[in-house]
Amino acid sequence: MTFAFKQRLNVQQQVRDIAIEQIDAGLQACQSDADFDKTVHGLRRRCKKIRGLLRLIEPRFEHFEAENRAVRAAAASLAGTRDAAVMIETFSALLEFDRDGKREPTIAMDLADAVRAMLEGKAAGRPDGLDRRQLLAAFADTMEQVGARARTWQIERGGFAGLGSGLELTYRRMIDSIEKAVAADSAAALHDWRKHTKYHWHHLSLFSCTAPDVLAGNRDLLDQLAELLGDHHNLHVLQYQLAAQPERLGETEVATLAAVIAEQQSVLTARAFDLGRQLTAERPGALRRRFEHYWRLLPKRAE
Repeated sequence: MTFAFKQRLNVQQQVRDIAIEQIDAGLQACQSDADFDKTVHGLRRRCKKIRGLLRLIEPRFEHFEAENRAVRAAAASLAGTRDAAVMIETFSALLEFDRDGKREPTIAMDLADAVRAMLEGKAAGRPDGLDRRQLLAAFADTMEQVGARARTWQIERGGFAGLGSGLELTYRRMIDSIEKAVAADSAAALHDWRKHTKYHWHHLSLFSCTAPDVLAGNRDLLDQLAELLGDHHNLHVLQYQLAAQPERLGETEVATLAAVIAEQQSVLTARAFDLGRQLTAERPGALRRRFEHYWRLLPKRAE
């Protein structure tokens, strides 16, 4: 089973099955010997999918807040284990931006080496083998409890009626968040916009079998938008970490790095606003009606 609805009937059971499939796959990953960073990345992605599914049924699901909180906490327990690696990737992308050939590079090589050494030092301090197993065990324990409850989740309405309100509400929040981001032009507002963009992207994934040829392009564009906003957020976190190291890196050097970060963020923001406006041109009610028509293209029962 994929992360998508396959038929018009038995929506409640499909919701349960989709959630349980993600949880079971995550529990299996916790027991594997795969690369720890890749495992954590995969687990957090599965948590985001489950939370996207929960957003879709939010208005029709009595226990939304409790289940959303539980899955969010499980993902947050693993967040710090990958942050250091993400900062190294973010700084590498910043150097590429600084040396893209369109202007004279600003970040000197000795400064770049000093930043890399600082970030790699943070990465070296991540959990060891025992701590990693404990983290994964705690995560698995929480998700096993969510999985047990998911088998009895109750949705107030059947068919598209059980999903349409959540689809419209999440899309409306995405529109509201882009308007707030334009007004505030702050890292926090952009990060909030990204969260709602990702939820809407998950919803298009869940509806992907209804009109696959039509929805594939929009899903790709939403993914691009989320990547732009995610890169902006990572640069914000990197800037925060660098600003805390004036004695190690030098105040002038920190200011130089901040200027390049701001320049790259400006490019990302401009692209994100342009793409975001295109992806939110449709009114929420119209989007809901369109997806209801897509829903009717599904078979009553999947073969």
